[in-house]
Amino acid sequence: MRKLFPVAFLIALPLLHADPPAGGTGQVVAEFTLKDQAGTDWALSGCKDAKVVVLVFTGTQCPICNRYQPELAAMAKDYADKGVVILEVNPNPNEQGEIAGHAKERGITLPILHDADHALADRMGIQTIPTAVALDAKRAIRYRGRIDDDPMGGRPRKKDLREAVEALLEGRDIAEPETAPRGCVVRRAEPPKDGPVTWAKDVAPIVQQNCIKCHRQGQIGPFNLTDYVHSSDFAKEIRDAVSAKRMPPWKPTDGVPFLNDRRLTQAQIDTLVKWADGGAPMGDEKDEPPMPEFKDDWMLGPPDLVIEPDGDFDLAATGPSDEYRHFVCKTDLPEDVWVRATEIRPGNPRVVHHVLAFIDTSGSAERLDAASPGLGYPGEGTSPGFIPTGEMGGWAPGDTPYVLPDGVGRRLKKGASVVLQVHYNRCGTPQKDHTRIGLYFSKVPVKQQIRWAELVNSGFEIPPGAEAHEVKTGWSFPRDVTVFVVSPHQHLLGKSAKMIAQFPDGKQQTLIEIADWDFKWQDAYMLKEPLKLPAGSKILYTAVYDNSEKNPRNPNRPPKPVTWGEKTSDEMCLGYVGYVEDHENLTKPKKHPK
Repeated sequence: MRKLFPVAFLIALPLLHADPPAGGTGQVVAEFTLKDQAGTDWALSGCKDAKVVVLVFTGTQCPICNRYQPELAAMAKDYADKGVVILEVNPNPNEQGEIAGHAKERGITLPILHDADHALADRMGIQTIPTAVALDAKRAIRYRGRIDDDPMGGRPRKKDLREAVEALLEGRDIAEPETAPRGCVVRRAEPPKDGPVTWAKDVAPIVQQNCIKCHRQGQIGPFNLTDYVHSSDFAKEIRDAVSAKRMPPWKPTDGVPFLNDRRLTQAQIDTLVKWADGGAPMGDEKDEPPMPEFKDDWMLGPPDLVIEPDGDFDLAATGPSDEYRHFVCKTDLPEDVWVRATEIRPGNPRVVHHVLAFIDTSGSAERLDAASPGLGYPGEGTSPGFIPTGEMGGWAPGDTPYVLPDGVGRRLKKGASVVLQVHYNRCGTPQKDHTRIGLYFSKVPVKQQIRWAELVNSGFEIPPGAEAHEVKTGWSFPRDVTVFVVSPHQHLLGKSAKMIAQFPDGKQQTLIEIADWDFKWQDAYMLKEPLKLPAGSKILYTAVYDNSEKNPRNPNRPPKPVTWGEKTSDEMCLGYVGYVEDHENLTKPKKHPK
């Protein structure tokens, strides 16, 4: 039985396979009997009293299938007393041993039928999961295709499966009886053993270098790519994703070199495509390089200090869609330390929207915590309820930790507390979270403290229907500085973002440009060559928003005016620039007045 790998903040991996609608509507489905995850036999004839039977072909490892589990559970509840039976069917031979454990882990209570030899899927022509099939009272196929029109988990405009079920219950014709499902390929054929491009010799080195940092146990990748078996299962999805340059995720446009550039070379892309098109052969196991050793789930390796709340936080299923919670974590450091890197590990990326880490040396956070029942204390927006004396970084979907250059760091004072502000989005079911932060201390003397310019414009309004609404802001430097890190931030209406450095003589240089903004992939970008800016220089930030019906991520149907706000459905025009002041030298002894 394979290990299960949790799917994190499902906005993580847009690997999609699309099929044209297959025929079959009107066909009567013949009798079948399959066992579910509890070992119970389910026969189609056993649903004789049902007015509608819905079969949803699904899988354990496909992120799109996992994303739809809450909607299927909601449908089962909504139609429980209306004569509708909803059954899931898993046709992937390689996943049969995972079904029960996966259902328990994700709280799936719907029956999941084992179609171990994909015979039922073959009979019904299922090529893609998830595919939903709705049968009428005579067990004729009346609808087959997608569950809704948004497999990426936003707000669908058209809920095709629900509309089909409603039509069948009311005796109406289904307006669109066949739609094209999008998701993952049903696993059928065994891969060949050899070929011109093989896993062992050609593909494993690329995957190990570029993919497994995220696609391994405990990381944000929605499935595991640390071995041949799992990687070959997703060969076609890998081919499609790298060909379209969706993976590895990298949003900045060409022109500005960054240290953490994750893009593949064209030669690497060609190799992965040839391997997938050749059937994903294994090759000679002797050629396979050893797997890199990961001692734990920290991307930067074991931290010098791990800071975490005293227990798990229980996020209720109901309540406001957004909840802010602050967890006070004592450091108990005997002396001041300098931190060269921080890594925040959200405990439950399914509900963690973002995390900010603040430093408190006044004891204010502890008093707020003591006055609030339960773990941590509540809050609204980005303010933690006290005036911080510093910061320890943050996390947003897509963020990868970075290490500051030698001689640059964040100061963490003796006796300070780190306050983790976690912004949660409810998902409709009770959830637990245990977010942690790892600190990595500087191994060399720190000369300069990292500082952050916050480029903010909070006074905008994005009108409904606007496809490219610009909002601008900026920051001026009164001293000579050196810029190391840039990080734009927007929400769901974001379309593009651009930061430009303007020198005192008017000359301009692009720091970063993201032409295709995606809320689900945000990062802090380290400049390959730090940029020196003389006093009087400015950073100009332009954020563009799409508040039209054409934006599939628009949370409002129909669009409405949107202003600054803390909720995901609000917007922000916010950018961070990490820099040091060139004159600063903390290694020199301070001069005391005589």
